[in-house]
Amino acid sequence: MQSHSGQANETQIDHRQPGDYSVGELILENQWLRHKEAFLNRLLMAMMLLTRQQSLVSGNLPEALRDITRMAALSVEVQRVSIWLFDETRRTLSCACIFDGRESLHGEGARLIASNYPDYFAEIERGRVIAADDALSDPRTREFAEGYLTPLSISSMLDVPIKNGDRLVGVVCLEHTGPRRHWQPEEQQFAAFVSSLVSLAMEVSERMDGASLVR
Repeated sequence: MQSHSGQANETQIDHRQPGDYSVGELILENQWLRHKEAFLNRLLMAMMLLTRQQSLVSGNLPEALRDITRMAALSVEVQRVSIWLFDETRRTLSCACIFDGRESLHGEGARLIASNYPDYFAEIERGRVIAADDALSDPRTREFAEGYLTPLSISSMLDVPIKNGDRLVGVVCLEHTGPRRHWQPEEQQFAAFVSSLVSLAMEVSERMDGASLVR
């Protein structure tokens, strides 16, 4: 947390030279850098593998969503990844696909009604990313606490709107269980990438459905 004193910026700057660090500090720094590199490589590999999924361009939307949610959960190491789509009124979100890593199973069908979660829906309608490190207390997600977060031990949520062109069509939700988690910028960017893949899969499916009607 940043200090608000006049010397805040100065006191937070580390002016030490490489030779001023202890061996222990250098070991910890190297370990952190290796961990960070492995983490970024994992996300990059996942992005590459996802773009190569045949299901994305097959027109089979349910299969594409299953592939996307499973790969996203494994890559970011969260228990649950789900994709929710708006109905025509934009007052209801329906779960098109959810992957639960604990059970290694996919599901669908749950519904969220805007009147029950007005703050969350308002934030999604604005097209904003919701990176809730503490989902139980974050004003954008705490509406889910009693009936969803607490029973499932979900501590942190990362939600990214899905757009089809300029139209808001849904949301990708990453859910972390256990101790609260700070969402790194790279994880937020990866979630946005996942959202774009969902949009692509939907566009391909709609295009193929339209072509089949013409025939």
